[in-house]
Amino acid sequence: MNLILIPIVLPLVSAFALLCMSERTKYLKEVLAVGAALVSLLAAANIFLLPPTALSYSWLGSGISFTLKTDNLSAFLLLAVSLFSAAISVYSFSLPAKGPAKWFLFNLLMTQAFAAGVALADNMVAMLFFWEGLLVFLYTFIALSQPTHAAKRTAMKAFLINAVTDLCLLAGVVITGYIAGTFSMSEISHNKLTLDYSWSIFAYVLLLVGAVSKAGAFPFHTWIPDAATDSSAPFMAYVPAAIDKLLGIYFLTRASVYLFALDGKMQLVLMTLGAVTILVAVMMAFVQKDYKRLLSYHAVSQTGYMILGIGTLNPIGIAGGLFHMINNAVFKSCLFMTAGAVERQTGTNDLSKLGGLFRSMPVTGVCFLIAAVSISGIAPLNGFFSKELIYKGTLETGYKVFFLAAEIGSFLTLASFLKLGHAAFFGKRPENLKETKEAPFSMLLPMLALAGICAAFGFGARLPLEWFISPSLTALNIQHGVLSGFHPDKLYFISVIVILAAVINHMVGLSAGGGKACKASDHIHYAPVLKETYALAERRAFDLYEQTMDHAVPFASKLLYRADRFLDWATDTLPSGAAGFFSGAFSRFHNGSYPLYMALTLAGTVIYILLAASNGGLR
Repeated sequence: MNLILIPIVLPLVSAFALLCMSERTKYLKEVLAVGAALVSLLAAANIFLLPPTALSYSWLGSGISFTLKTDNLSAFLLLAVSLFSAAISVYSFSLPAKGPAKWFLFNLLMTQAFAAGVALADNMVAMLFFWEGLLVFLYTFIALSQPTHAAKRTAMKAFLINAVTDLCLLAGVVITGYIAGTFSMSEISHNKLTLDYSWSIFAYVLLLVGAVSKAGAFPFHTWIPDAATDSSAPFMAYVPAAIDKLLGIYFLTRASVYLFALDGKMQLVLMTLGAVTILVAVMMAFVQKDYKRLLSYHAVSQTGYMILGIGTLNPIGIAGGLFHMINNAVFKSCLFMTAGAVERQTGTNDLSKLGGLFRSMPVTGVCFLIAAVSISGIAPLNGFFSKELIYKGTLETGYKVFFLAAEIGSFLTLASFLKLGHAAFFGKRPENLKETKEAPFSMLLPMLALAGICAAFGFGARLPLEWFISPSLTALNIQHGVLSGFHPDKLYFISVIVILAAVINHMVGLSAGGGKACKASDHIHYAPVLKETYALAERRAFDLYEQTMDHAVPFASKLLYRADRFLDWATDTLPSGAAGFFSGAFSRFHNGSYPLYMALTLAGTVIYILLAASNGGLR
């Protein structure tokens, strides 16, 4: 077997083998899933180091080839997908709150297999096959994570939002393939499509919608906070935090700099989308009082930084977007793992019911601190270096407003994590949590590994940039200079100012909230104008899906119902009523009276003579 098939075939076979096992078998399912994920990770590492030959098959004799191949970017993505799959399979080993273990692990392995297919597919039709497969397992992942109606409703919401945007992606692929004369991405890259006429613009916009929706960007993000409440921590750490971000940003990069040559107008569209996603999501994250829900909004907000970096269309910004893509997956998965550990040991995610857990769960607390510092963009951890590249990329475009939006996002991100960390791990510990113990080793091991990567990609940022990011830019045909060589410049000092401002804000919030860390955002949450805006957001006034399902769909259904009733009346009731009326009227005339018939005949004759005379028939 060609090595390139192992990351796809092995998880698929293992997933179906799981279905043959009884739910009562202890640890056998988990061992199989962990083993398949680790072997796939080793295969991905080999593919990254020694790229195998491409595989190409004719697609059912249609002339469209099913092609799997690697370049530096796809091999990097495959390695990341395999890494997070292995981490989550180990993490979920001792976590009961993930739904039926067999189905959870089945969904995990199937998601891993199809995500690997997306990474390796060169033909866009083949990519769509794997991409759409992920949609099915997104639904089952959420629906089976908890035996509640809310979980199934959120699963349907996630499915419908992504299904609609995937239809846009499908249409975009068809139009792109028609314009280019081929569905092979590597062939299209040799002669990039330009946005010089309406069909190419339309095709790119459709691809953009599909990519940013998969990444969880505004306004397609609204299912993610709901999933944080209604699904499990391993799912959140795996799909919204890692896999979806990796695949969405990967394809956005392919479309924006590999398949199409974008102009200045589309650059502004991308950068605006990134900035809006940053600000909208981080403002919502700042006021949350649920551990996982707060993290879910940050998962959305960080997507904005990646889109902003890609949207700069310059090498340093794109490098920052790709670097932040992998960094975000690392620290965001780690953060959701800490949330799952806290939930398992305390039974709650409510920040008002937590506190002082650092003494009981020191390893979880240290992992949280490292990941929180990373996502906040504080030197010398990895988030600082990827964000610095994005900042430099935005400044290079000359649009300083986007740099300002990114810095405001960083301020609110750090303010959020000061509130979250203080509320959960520091301060006074509630009496009912006095006996809380550290999470099991199987949960701590992947957390420690990801926290270690945060540090390694920070202190040693030059290595991931040289090993992963620079080769990825080369695969995208982007000429670039040296990406490392960071030093304390004005951007570093701006970050120091942002840190001080966030700390001061937290202290002000604590004072205004009576010393309760969970209320450290209330001074902004309930500020004039913001109070009303947040109230509307909490009532889902800005949620396009909820507004559509709660208002537009009922209105349309009532309108269609009334139209249906009218058509029934016009085609059934009205004709039958008219026929009955005239039938009754004629039956009253046909009563067998000879004088009546003679009178009608005479009247008809007179009318005929008069009509004929009026038309000149008589002279």
